[in-house]
Amino acid sequence: MKGQRRFLLVLRRMGIGGIEQATQTLADALATAGHDVHLLVLKGEVNREFHPGVTLHRHDVDKVSRKGLGLLLHLADRLCLSRLIKGSGFVWRGKRCSVAFSAFVQTLEEHQAPFDMILIRGQGAFENLWPYNDHRTWRVVEAVTGRFPCTTKGRWLARVLYQDKKVICVSKGVKGSLSDYLSRQGVTLVDSQVVYNAIPIARIQQLADHRQPMKIAHPYFVHVARLVPVKNQRRLLSAYHLAVNKGLQQDLVIIGEGSERQALEDMAQNLGLAAKVHFLGQQANPYPWVKDADALVLSSDFEGLGIVLLEALALGTPCIACDVPGGISEVLTGDQRRMLCEPNEEALAEKLLEAATSVPDVKDEWTTPFSEASILLRLMSLADESSTERPHAQTA
Repeated sequence: MKGQRRFLLVLRRMGIGGIEQATQTLADALATAGHDVHLLVLKGEVNREFHPGVTLHRHDVDKVSRKGLGLLLHLADRLCLSRLIKGSGFVWRGKRCSVAFSAFVQTLEEHQAPFDMILIRGQGAFENLWPYNDHRTWRVVEAVTGRFPCTTKGRWLARVLYQDKKVICVSKGVKGSLSDYLSRQGVTLVDSQVVYNAIPIARIQQLADHRQPMKIAHPYFVHVARLVPVKNQRRLLSAYHLAVNKGLQQDLVIIGEGSERQALEDMAQNLGLAAKVHFLGQQANPYPWVKDADALVLSSDFEGLGIVLLEALALGTPCIACDVPGGISEVLTGDQRRMLCEPNEEALAEKLLEAATSVPDVKDEWTTPFSEASILLRLMSLADESSTERPHAQTA
C-alpha cells in the first residue's frame, strides 16, 4: 500500500443535495487522512467550507469550450443536431467539454503530479464529460437516472454515457438496477463496484449537541429531505393523517426546501394538521432535531443509499422507511428491518403507530460499514488498482 495519493473529484454544481454532501464528506475525509485532494466544480459558486487540505477548483468547461471549433460545434448543436435528434444535446456538448476538461487535468498534472483516481459524480457531470476515459477514471452512480427507451436511439444514447466505463455504485441496489438497465440496452461496462457513501459520524454527533434554534414542545417524528416529488412527502402527510386519526400523539417536523413546499403546506392545512406539522425549511444543522426525535421517517420512492437514515442511526434515532428500490434495505438491518414498510400510506401509517410505542434499540454496529474509515479503506484498494497503469486519457 502506498502512502499519500492524489484524488480529483468532479461535480457539475455544488448545491445542497445528497450528492454534494457525500462528495464533501469524502473530500474532507481523504484530506484528513493526509491525501492530496482536488475538487473541481464545473459550474456555479461554491458556498461550503472544506478541510484546508482540499484544493477547490471552479472551471466552467462548457463556457471555456465555446471557442474556435468548439463554438462551431456549439452552434451546430443548438441550431441543428439537437433539433434533429431529440435528447442528444449532451452528446455534442460532451465532445467539446471533454476536450477542455482533458486540458485542465493535463495542466494540473504537469505542474504537480498525476492523479491516482478521478471520480466523476452525478448525471450532469457524466453528460458533460462522457468521452473522457482512462484507467483512473470512475463514474460514481447515485441513481439510475436519464433512462433512455429501448429503441435504436435510446440504446445509442445509453452507450454514449456508459459503454466501456468504470462505475462505482453507492449501494448494491443501485448496482443491480444499473446492471439490469444496461443489459437491456446492450451496454457493457469495464468494471462495476459498490462503495457506500461515507458518513462523518463524529462530526454529526458533535453538531447534534448544539441547541435547537426552535424547540419543538411535543414529542415528534422528523423528516429531513428535499421537498421534491421523488421524496414523496404527500405519502408521508397522508400516512400521518391516518395515524393521527388512530390516536398518534407525536407531531411531525419536516426539514427541507423544494418545489413541493407550498403544495405540502396546503395539504397539511386541508387535512387539519397545521398545528401538528412543523415546516422548518432548510436547516444548515438539522441534527439537533434528528437527535431529539422519537424516530426519523422517510417516504421516498427511491433512495440511492439513504444517507439521512445513517445520520439518524449515528445519533441513536431509530428510523421508519418505505422499502423501495435503492439502498434503504442495506442501511436498515437487524431489528431495524421491522420498521420497513410497503410504499403506500396505509402501511406507513401502521409503522408510525408502531414506532410510537415500540422502536428498535439502535446499535453502533449498524453504521460501522458506512464510517469514513471503512469507506476510505475500500476506496484505497480501488485507487491502487486504478493507478497500476497510466494510459493517456481517451477523449472521443
